[in-house]
Amino acid sequence: MSCLPSTVKLSIISIASSILLLSGCASTVTSGNEQSKNLSDLNYDLNNMVSNNSCTASFQCKVLEVGARACGGPSKYAVYSTLNTSQEEAEQLAQQITKQEKIQNKAQGLTDCSPVLEVQSLCINQQCQSFDIK
Repeated sequence: MSCLPSTVKLSIISIASSILLLSGCASTVTSGNEQSKNLSDLNYDLNNMVSNNSCTASFQCKVLEVGARACGGPSKYAVYSTLNTSQEEAEQLAQQITKQEKIQNKAQGLTDCSPVLEVQSLCINQQCQSFDIK
Protein backbone atom coordinates (compact mmCIF):
# COMPACT_ATOMS: atom_id res chain seq x y z
CA MET A 1 0.00 0.00 0.00
CA SER A 2 3.00 2.27 0.31
CA CYS A 3 3.04 2.79 -3.50
CA LEU A 4 -0.53 4.10 -3.61
CA PRO A 5 -1.30 7.83 -3.48
CA SER A 6 -2.57 9.04 -0.11
CA THR A 7 -6.10 9.73 -1.43
CA VAL A 8 -6.43 6.12 -2.64
CA LYS A 9 -5.10 4.84 0.70
CA LEU A 10 -7.63 7.01 2.51
CA SER A 11 -10.46 5.72 0.29
CA ILE A 12 -9.48 2.08 0.85
CA ILE A 13 -9.23 2.59 4.61
CA SER A 14 -12.56 4.43 4.65
CA ILE A 15 -14.33 1.67 2.71
CA ALA A 16 -12.76 -1.08 4.84
CA SER A 17 -13.77 0.74 8.03
CA SER A 18 -17.33 1.18 6.81
CA ILE A 19 -17.62 -2.50 5.93
CA LEU A 20 -16.31 -3.55 9.34
CA LEU A 21 -18.63 -1.18 11.17
CA LEU A 22 -21.70 -2.18 9.19
CA SER A 23 -21.01 -5.90 9.45
CA GLY A 24 -21.24 -5.64 13.25
CA CYS A 25 -24.59 -3.91 13.20
CA ALA A 26 -27.83 -5.79 13.62
CA SER A 27 -31.25 -4.32 13.41
CA THR A 28 -33.07 -4.32 16.73
CA VAL A 29 -36.37 -3.34 15.17
CA THR A 30 -38.64 -6.26 14.41
CA SER A 31 -41.70 -6.11 12.27
CA GLY A 32 -45.09 -7.22 13.51
CA ASN A 33 -44.83 -10.36 11.38
CA GLU A 34 -41.55 -11.39 13.00
CA GLN A 35 -43.04 -10.83 16.46
CA SER A 36 -46.19 -12.82 15.72
CA LYS A 37 -44.17 -15.61 14.11
CA ASN A 38 -41.98 -15.72 17.18
CA LEU A 39 -45.06 -15.61 19.42
CA SER A 40 -46.67 -18.31 17.31
CA ASP A 41 -43.56 -20.49 17.65
CA LEU A 42 -43.48 -19.96 21.42
CA ASN A 43 -47.15 -20.93 21.74
CA TYR A 44 -46.54 -24.01 19.59
CA ASP A 45 -43.60 -24.99 21.80
CA LEU A 46 -45.67 -24.54 24.97
CA ASN A 47 -48.56 -26.59 23.57
CA ASN A 48 -46.16 -29.41 22.70
CA MET A 49 -44.48 -29.19 26.10
CA VAL A 50 -47.75 -29.53 28.03
CA SER A 51 -49.48 -31.98 25.69
CA ASN A 52 -48.84 -35.10 27.82
CA ASN A 53 -51.16 -34.49 30.77
CA SER A 54 -51.07 -37.96 32.31
CA CYS A 55 -51.01 -37.99 36.11
CA THR A 56 -51.40 -40.24 39.11
CA ALA A 57 -52.49 -37.56 41.61
CA SER A 58 -53.93 -34.04 41.50
CA PHE A 59 -50.84 -32.47 43.10
CA GLN A 60 -49.05 -33.18 39.80
CA CYS A 61 -51.49 -30.96 37.90
CA LYS A 62 -50.50 -27.30 37.57
CA VAL A 63 -51.99 -24.23 35.92
CA LEU A 64 -49.86 -21.60 34.19
CA GLU A 65 -50.94 -18.04 33.48
CA VAL A 66 -49.81 -17.41 29.90
CA GLY A 67 -49.67 -14.18 27.92
CA ALA A 68 -50.92 -10.70 28.67
CA ARG A 69 -54.19 -9.09 27.67
CA ALA A 70 -54.10 -5.40 26.85
CA CYS A 71 -56.41 -4.65 29.80
CA GLY A 72 -54.42 -6.78 32.21
CA GLY A 73 -54.36 -10.42 33.23
CA PRO A 74 -53.27 -13.48 31.27
CA SER A 75 -54.56 -14.19 27.77
CA LYS A 76 -55.00 -17.89 28.59
CA TYR A 77 -54.26 -20.63 31.08
CA ALA A 78 -52.31 -23.82 30.35
CA VAL A 79 -52.81 -27.00 32.37
CA TYR A 80 -49.93 -29.45 32.55
CA SER A 81 -48.63 -32.39 34.55
CA THR A 82 -45.36 -32.14 36.47
CA LEU A 83 -45.08 -35.90 36.00
CA ASN A 84 -44.15 -35.28 32.34
CA THR A 85 -43.22 -31.59 32.12
CA SER A 86 -40.50 -29.62 33.86
CA GLN A 87 -42.25 -26.93 35.88
CA GLU A 88 -39.28 -24.57 35.49
CA GLU A 89 -39.17 -24.94 31.69
CA ALA A 90 -42.94 -24.48 31.36
CA GLU A 91 -42.84 -21.34 33.52
CA GLN A 92 -39.92 -19.89 31.52
CA LEU A 93 -41.75 -20.47 28.23
CA ALA A 94 -44.93 -18.90 29.64
CA GLN A 95 -42.87 -15.86 30.73
CA GLN A 96 -41.42 -15.52 27.21
CA ILE A 97 -44.91 -15.62 25.70
CA THR A 98 -46.12 -13.04 28.22
CA LYS A 99 -43.19 -10.76 27.40
CA GLN A 100 -43.86 -11.04 23.64
CA GLU A 101 -47.58 -10.35 24.11
CA LYS A 102 -46.82 -7.26 26.21
CA ILE A 103 -44.57 -5.96 23.41
CA GLN A 104 -47.29 -6.72 20.88
CA ASN A 105 -49.94 -5.00 23.02
CA LYS A 106 -47.76 -1.91 23.34
CA ALA A 107 -47.23 -1.78 19.58
CA GLN A 108 -50.89 -2.37 18.67
CA GLY A 109 -52.60 -0.55 21.52
CA LEU A 110 -55.73 -1.90 23.20
CA THR A 111 -57.09 -4.78 21.15
CA ASP A 112 -58.78 -7.45 23.26
CA CYS A 113 -60.20 -6.91 26.71
CA SER A 114 -62.55 -9.88 26.84
CA PRO A 115 -62.26 -11.68 30.19
CA VAL A 116 -60.47 -15.01 30.50
CA LEU A 117 -61.91 -17.20 33.24
CA GLU A 118 -59.40 -18.53 35.74
CA VAL A 119 -59.11 -22.33 35.85
CA GLN A 120 -58.00 -24.96 38.31
CA SER A 121 -56.79 -28.46 37.55
CA LEU A 122 -57.43 -31.92 38.89
CA CYS A 123 -56.24 -35.39 37.98
CA ILE A 124 -59.35 -37.07 36.59
CA ASN A 125 -59.11 -40.48 34.91
CA GLN A 126 -55.29 -40.16 35.12
CA GLN A 127 -55.30 -36.94 33.06
CA CYS A 128 -54.77 -33.38 34.30
CA GLN A 129 -57.96 -31.56 33.38
CA SER A 130 -59.02 -27.97 33.84
CA PHE A 131 -62.28 -26.66 35.20
CA ASP A 132 -63.51 -23.07 35.48
CA ILE A 133 -63.63 -21.30 38.81
CA LYS A 134 -67.04 -19.66 39.20
